[in-house]
Amino acid sequence: MKRKLIVLCVALLLLTALASLALADGDALKFKMDVQPNRFTGPQEASVGIQVSNSGESDMPGPVTLYDPNDQQIEEFGAPVLTAGSSQSWMGKVQVTQEMLDKGEIAFSIRYPYTNDEGEIKYKHKTFRKPITYDTNKVQVEVNRSITPPTTAGKGQTVTVTYEIVNTGTVDITDVRITENKSISTSPGTIKKVAPGSKESHTFTVKMGTKNLVSQATIIYTADGNKVTVTKEPVTIYYGEIKLKATLTADKTGGMVGDTVKLTLKLENTSKDETYSNITITDPTLGEVFSGLSLDPGETLNEVKEVTLSEDTTYQFTALTRNADDRDVQTSTEQVKILVMEPSEAANLTVKAEADRTTIYETPGTVRFTVFVTNNSAADIENVSIYATGVQLYQFPLILAGETREFTRDIGVSMAGSYQFVARVRNKLNETESFESNIVRIGYARPTAVPTEAPMVTPPAPQKVPVPQVDDLPESYTNLATTLKSVGLGLLVPVAIGALLTLIGLVARIIRGIQSHGALDHLERTVSRDYEQPGEEAKSEKKKKDDDEKKEKKDEEPLGDEDDDTAIVRRRHRRTDDEES
Repeated sequence: MKRKLIVLCVALLLLTALASLALADGDALKFKMDVQPNRFTGPQEASVGIQVSNSGESDMPGPVTLYDPNDQQIEEFGAPVLTAGSSQSWMGKVQVTQEMLDKGEIAFSIRYPYTNDEGEIKYKHKTFRKPITYDTNKVQVEVNRSITPPTTAGKGQTVTVTYEIVNTGTVDITDVRITENKSISTSPGTIKKVAPGSKESHTFTVKMGTKNLVSQATIIYTADGNKVTVTKEPVTIYYGEIKLKATLTADKTGGMVGDTVKLTLKLENTSKDETYSNITITDPTLGEVFSGLSLDPGETLNEVKEVTLSEDTTYQFTALTRNADDRDVQTSTEQVKILVMEPSEAANLTVKAEADRTTIYETPGTVRFTVFVTNNSAADIENVSIYATGVQLYQFPLILAGETREFTRDIGVSMAGSYQFVARVRNKLNETESFESNIVRIGYARPTAVPTEAPMVTPPAPQKVPVPQVDDLPESYTNLATTLKSVGLGLLVPVAIGALLTLIGLVARIIRGIQSHGALDHLERTVSRDYEQPGEEAKSEKKKKDDDEKKEKKDEEPLGDEDDDTAIVRRRHRRTDDEES
């Protein structure tokens, strides 16, 4: 008995030690995880909720951190130091991958502290797993129909019939064909493909006339190689006089996640004597939007609803009230689709312009511009148009993410100034976004005069012209040549005689001149001088002067018809005779 008591005490001590160790190791932490959906037909996004609690009697010695399936810390969870009885929660999205589907689980983990036997703080990493179901090769399709307005419509009012195909199976749904009643549409609606876990829709639109409309459709699609047919029972939309009109508009076509859009509902009572009260406004997405509204005859009311964007949504407000006869009065607005654009879908372009010159010397002048467009977006961008002064110059059908494209264009510049190019694209919201280039400045200067150079004239190449032979000349030319030859021979004799006589006279004149010069030289060499006696010097000088004057006068006397050389000789002989006498 005593032995059993000792064993029991030892066991209690051991359990107490293990419990203390468990708490020290963090087993006091409780982990709860919820995944929606938990059945998958392929990779898709799932919503996850996690709660970590400290169920122990003592505080944690340090912070607790949470990690996702890729072992990345979840910053939104924080790093709380959980006190005894406290907890920390996190909700978010996780992408379920094919690897997770193959394993059949989604795993998250926590890192938490504990105190060892030596009183030191240590950390452990613990993983928690949530089972999921992977359905393969399963055909499961939902076909939903919505009609607006659902019961009664007035003449000219828009009636919409929308079919939504939801693929909840594991295989593609293809070649969807929706055939409606002829009162709704004579042309079938088609959807090419609906992937597993997704949905697609098609809407028929018709104006109400003065007859009732009937909606009854047959839907045929292909799944896993088989054709499947689905039918929808008939629904009647009745014609009625609706004096309550409703219009829905939005201040923008969409925006980024978290942006707000203002939806404005315009209600109009076209009745002259009927009041509508206790009007309720509903929407398929928002539920009840407004209630307790009232309209007097001829009154118009505007109500604004602000919504926060999270995903693409179609809004259609329906007004429901009762008239004085206690009959339902219902009218609906047309559909307004609001689109949500992810940051990765936003366009981001850089535009750069260059010119081959900065100055023109005549107006208009031609400048060659080159425009570079770089796609800095995360996604490819289609139909990028380049404009200048409002005129489209070029369009790139596609610019891949991170790619730079360019084009060159010669543009006529009519004056000096600044020139800029603009790239325009349409985003997912069907809005035009513009991206401007740098400014290129083109100046004007008067051209400098250039000296005119003499033109270079190339002389024509010499041509060989054949000389005609006498025998080849015409008879008239032959006669003329003979006549000229006879005349020339007749004139040749007198000309020759005249030239000979002229030559003889010239030779004779030269000979006489030579002889005269010889005589003159002789007289000058033999001239003698008479010296005056002393005392008679003055008389002799006077006589000599008188003789010189007589001699000059005598030399100037005319010599008749003699030529110049003969006259000179005669004067010299006369002067010699005078000196001798």
